[in-house]
Amino acid sequence: MSLCYFGTDGIRGVALRSPLTLEEVSRWGAAWAQVARKAGVKRMVIGWDPRSSSGPMSEAFILGLGMGLRVLVLGMVPTPAVAWTVAHLSAEGPKTWGLMISASHNPPEDNGLKGFNELGEKLEEDQEQAIEAAFEAIPEPTTISIPPEHLDLGPYLRHLGGIDLPRNFGVVIDCAHGATAEAAQELFRGPAIDWIGVPADGPSINVGVGSTHLNALSAAVVARGAQLGIAFDGDGDRCLLVDGRGDLVDGDQMVWLLAQDRKASGDAPPGVVGTVMTNGGLAQALASAEIPFVRTPVGDKFLLREMAKRGWDLAAEASGHLIQKRVGPSGDGMAAALGILRALLHRPADRRWAWAFRPWPQRLVNVVARDRRDVAACTDLVAAMAAIDARWGEGVRQVVRWSGTEPKLRLMVEAQETAWVDQALHELETAARRDLALA
Repeated sequence: MSLCYFGTDGIRGVALRSPLTLEEVSRWGAAWAQVARKAGVKRMVIGWDPRSSSGPMSEAFILGLGMGLRVLVLGMVPTPAVAWTVAHLSAEGPKTWGLMISASHNPPEDNGLKGFNELGEKLEEDQEQAIEAAFEAIPEPTTISIPPEHLDLGPYLRHLGGIDLPRNFGVVIDCAHGATAEAAQELFRGPAIDWIGVPADGPSINVGVGSTHLNALSAAVVARGAQLGIAFDGDGDRCLLVDGRGDLVDGDQMVWLLAQDRKASGDAPPGVVGTVMTNGGLAQALASAEIPFVRTPVGDKFLLREMAKRGWDLAAEASGHLIQKRVGPSGDGMAAALGILRALLHRPADRRWAWAFRPWPQRLVNVVARDRRDVAACTDLVAAMAAIDARWGEGVRQVVRWSGTEPKLRLMVEAQETAWVDQALHELETAARRDLALA
């Protein structure tokens, strides 16, 4: 049974429009409560980002939960704070689930519902299917609920620990006007820190700032002569960096630094999990360091499943989702940034950036379509992929998939030769546009 509403990162869409009208959000609350109670859940932790729609949606969801669950409100917090709090509370007492109201890196007019199980990890597909079925079966939600209790963010922040940066280590931090805008200023301390994308502001979240809009951060780093720039996304579950030249340092490079730092301290990770989008240069670098590496489909839930299967504790996506299981159960932008800063400060100043691997040429093209069509049914595209495989074999790696949250067909090609990347992408995009009837 396929999912109708849940994507790779919960339920996401335009806020206050179907399936996220306030009435429907209340029904989602009732559906969540029904499935949670059957699973033995006693408590629900709720947080949200600063979007204008998040407050009304949280109230509607809590109303839908009714009287069956004890509701614990964190308020406006980064997504990883919800995941960590859920895992922490479940380990100490009654089984607890969590909900984050956020659309992550999407624009201000969007929003979404992200669910977490008692481990602080995303819900399993069978749980998502049960919630969808309950949502469809509920004619209208309850109008009686238990008043929520409020939780303190302090335990989560103390767990991360924070960092005091030296005076000669200039850093620019971009909080995307999102959920990290307050918490980050408690964790990152030092006289040479400059802030952009603050304060938290719903209408401005992810608008020209944050990890999906790095130009503002790059310009600020260069203008201020900083050594590093850090950008979080709207809900704080990922981050990206720019170096002192303003150039991107992506999640693949970041996890490589963390792996090297651990190995240098005598604590080499047992392995690293990436995705089909992970650059081949990282796989090559990890092999040279004798650190195993495996790939999964895109999405942190797939990373987490593979980590659990292998007993590994480090994973990353190039987009900036880094999972350090020793630190928390989910991708955590602030935890990743803290780890990177500590690793950089462990290095001699004259070798601070002499650790990056040489990435293989890679390009991603997004084809925006009116309607999704199964890739296997795109005959021209399938034929183009087969022709590329026949021509270059293992010399070219191609990934074709639909976005889990947007109507975009993602075409990625990676090869050791730039010319091969450009030619293969041109052939794939031409074929995809024919199949999707696009000009």
